[in-house]
Amino acid sequence: MDVLSYLQQMFDLALEGKLQGVWFWASFYTLVVCLYSTYFQIQTRFWASTHGKLHELGVERFGSANERSEQQYHGKALYSYHIKGKTYHGTRISPWLFVTNYNAKDLLAKQQAGIDRPTQSSVTVYYNPKKPKKSFLLKANKFGISVTLIIAIVPFLSYIGRFHA
Repeated sequence: MDVLSYLQQMFDLALEGKLQGVWFWASFYTLVVCLYSTYFQIQTRFWASTHGKLHELGVERFGSANERSEQQYHGKALYSYHIKGKTYHGTRISPWLFVTNYNAKDLLAKQQAGIDRPTQSSVTVYYNPKKPKKSFLLKANKFGISVTLIIAIVPFLSYIGRFHA
């Protein structure tokens, strides 16, 4: 069976709500998105760095919830930095968008503790040398890249193990 006819068969199965078709497309989607994320995270490890001024750093509520344990939070930052005489402002802390609930919001403080702060009001900013307005306060680390890669591959391997073993 060629690739196109297999994809068509999986599409038809998914339309029918069959487990094999749904599992195939869900794992394929996860594979593509996470492989792109892995590629992007690896690229950010080679970004340039500069010192910037920290204006704000903390934890912010995300969305709304009736129960405190269901309330979501994310890290919030505002910083500025200069590249070739131009001032840029950044808000992203990490290549990983990290959202958590009330019970685990201390993880955000732990993430922020990894930010390099030479002084109380300054930070090391990692920026894309080709597009200096794109920046983070944390580089992607090997552990995070590995987790993303595992998330990319495991669903597809489980699909193969279930339907083609």
